[in-house]
Amino acid sequence: MEEALMISVRFTRDAYSGGEYGAPEPLPSPARLHAAFAAAAAAAGPWAVAQHDTRAQREVLAAQDEHAEAVRWLEEHEPLGILAPAFRTSTQNARRYRLRAARAPFLANTPFEPFTALGGPVVYAWPPADQPVARALQELACEITHVGRAEASVVVRVNPGRLDRAAVGFLAHSERRGPGLALRVARPGRFDALMHAHREALRLSAGRHASGSRGKQAPDEQPAGIGELHTRLRRFGRDAAVGWPYSEAWILRPDRALEPWMLRPQARVGLAAAVHRALVAAIADDVPPLVSGRDGDGPLRGPGHIAIHPTVLGPERSPAVVLGLPAAVPDADRAMLLEALSGGLRVSYARRAVALSAPEQVSAVPFWSETGGPLATEVPMVLDVPGTPRHAPWTLDDAVVCSVGYAMRGVLESQGVGWGTGWEFRRALVAQLRQMGVTARARRLSSAASRYCHRARPGDLLVAVDALVSLGDLDAGGGLLAIGRARHLGGGLLRPLAELWR
Repeated sequence: MEEALMISVRFTRDAYSGGEYGAPEPLPSPARLHAAFAAAAAAAGPWAVAQHDTRAQREVLAAQDEHAEAVRWLEEHEPLGILAPAFRTSTQNARRYRLRAARAPFLANTPFEPFTALGGPVVYAWPPADQPVARALQELACEITHVGRAEASVVVRVNPGRLDRAAVGFLAHSERRGPGLALRVARPGRFDALMHAHREALRLSAGRHASGSRGKQAPDEQPAGIGELHTRLRRFGRDAAVGWPYSEAWILRPDRALEPWMLRPQARVGLAAAVHRALVAAIADDVPPLVSGRDGDGPLRGPGHIAIHPTVLGPERSPAVVLGLPAAVPDADRAMLLEALSGGLRVSYARRAVALSAPEQVSAVPFWSETGGPLATEVPMVLDVPGTPRHAPWTLDDAVVCSVGYAMRGVLESQGVGWGTGWEFRRALVAQLRQMGVTARARRLSSAASRYCHRARPGDLLVAVDALVSLGDLDAGGGLLAIGRARHLGGGLLRPLAELWR
């Protein structure tokens, strides 16, 4: 166990009500808790002191210096994690009609607010704080009455304690991809931005206490542009060691023989994209990030998205579409995907209709019958990192090794490899992979690289290569893997060289 500053938030009715962009928040984010401390320090607490605002020409409330420093300390140190109770989020489809007072009374039609039922307090763990900071936060905690919506009343306690990362319900702070909750944390400058927005709202609303249009109640005025200012998304979840990017492989077999041109290398990406479109249409509503591949402003809400690869399997080389499922897929997303495929999948590609069977579920490790030895790209790959750094060597072989690192990111991060960006990081990554025994040989294709890439931005440099790869210490023995920019949609599928020669 380790020393930590523990902030306990107990909701008086064991229910939290809050949301972002209309979607319910399962637990209050650390940024929301930070905002509650900011309000207690200046806008709504008895500790605030009067201060003259020259722009508004009026007295406003400001935080005492020691309280302001304590709140800034929260945004300068990101939390270690959250000890979450059992919780369940509930949303209502019903509407409610309430009589609103006005010169002409009327029934207001509004939705019910979503809420999360909690089995106990939510405890946030921050790094240990100096005694003045801890004492100031304890004073402010006594003045916090709400976190989230007005009905989410709370009792907050701040105490030094010991953090047990193995405790049931502990969600560790992480910058890596994986399962868990994506919550916002405050960045330096958040407290000052909140205070500035509060003063601007007071200045703009001065003298405007009037009824709304047609005598109705005037709506609340929200300060613009403050919601995400000086915040960042972070994942909170339990990290498990990742042994391979994919844990399962689902095999979908066509109802009839595919036409030979459909399995040509230059057609595989297009066919995989058609399967993806059909899968999204089959799910219809609320497509999970596992399938859509869209994770908001950071790869935080899931372990990645499925890989779709048309190929041939077995000694008879029968055509099939293989879906690779990432490790640690949420049970609900897996069940949704399985339900969408249980009755088969109808795919339309190049004005041809193909019906795919319900999935045959097998392990992704091993997937190929041959294990060990070099792997070759069955479909050409488009390099993740084309071009060269300034004043430093960089070859096509280096670029392929770098693409192996991108495809194996989860495995490398579980082994303690820190992730970054830029040429310095890429060259260091290649050097580290070569120490693990990863080698590659690449041959550039003269044909158009766009055939082997599903999507690219205007001006992107696309370089397609055939590659021969050895995974060294990363080799799990015949596992399903693809590399390159289209590794999730038909491109860069790696197959044991012995199987390609059959």
